[in-house]
Amino acid sequence: MKKIVTAAVMSAIMTLSAQADFIRVEAGGGVWNNELSGTAQYDGQAAFDASTLGYADESKGYLWMFIKHPIPLIPNLRLEYTDVGYSGTSTKGFGWDGNLYGAGSKSSTDLSQIDAILYYNILDNLGWVTLDLGLDVKYIDASITGESADGTNSFDNSETIVLPLGYVRARFEIPMTDIGIEGDAKYIAYGDSSLLDYRIKADYTLVNVLPFDVGLEVGYRFQNLDLDSGDIGSLNSTLDLEIDGFFAGAVLRF
Repeated sequence: MKKIVTAAVMSAIMTLSAQADFIRVEAGGGVWNNELSGTAQYDGQAAFDASTLGYADESKGYLWMFIKHPIPLIPNLRLEYTDVGYSGTSTKGFGWDGNLYGAGSKSSTDLSQIDAILYYNILDNLGWVTLDLGLDVKYIDASITGESADGTNSFDNSETIVLPLGYVRARFEIPMTDIGIEGDAKYIAYGDSSLLDYRIKADYTLVNVLPFDVGLEVGYRFQNLDLDSGDIGSLNSTLDLEIDGFFAGAVLRF
C-alpha cells in the first residue's frame, strides 16, 4: 500500500511539474493610428457630426498581456490598455451642455480604455489553431472638454463607463513559418446601446531564444460605440462613434 501511495504522490508531483511548463505569458505594445467618426448629441440638443470638431487622426499607445495556465476550471487572464484621445478646433457650430459653440471652438475628447478579460482556452494549438472564449469587462474613462472661440463659454463633462462584453479570439499558426494570423472580438447589446470592438492582426517571430521570443505585429482595429443616455448610468449624451485604424507593435513571449 505504501508503494502505491508513494507512486501516486510521485505521479501527481510529476504531473504538476509538467503542467507548470505550460504556463505561458505574452505581452505586447505599440501605436494605434486611428480616426474618430460618427455623431454625438447632448441631452436633447441637435445631433452633430464628429467631423465638426476638427479632429485629425491620432497615434496613441496600446499595451496588452495575457497569462495562460493549465488549471482547467480557473479562467485565464488577459489585460489591455488603449490610449484614445483627440483634440482640435471646430469647423462648424455645434451644441453641447446647453450652449451653442461656433466655428473656432476648441475641444478635447478622451475615450481611453482598460479591458480585463477572463477566458477559457477551448483549443490550444490543435492543428495550429487556438480558440479562446470568455468575458471582457471594459472600463472607459470618457471625457470631453471645450471652450468657445471667444472664451465666454466652456464645458467639462466626464463619465466612467463599465460594460461586460462577450469575448472570442481565434489564432492560426501558419505551418513551417514563424507567422501567426489572429482575430478577436468583443461585443454587447443592451436596449438601444451596443459596443463592438474587433481586431485582426498578423505577427512574425524575429528571435526565438530562451527564455523569451521577440516578434512584431501589425493589424487593424475597429470600434463602434453606440451608447444611449437612457441605457448607460448617468451618461447625459447619446454617442454613435466609430474609431478605426491600423496599428503596429512588438510582442514578447515568455
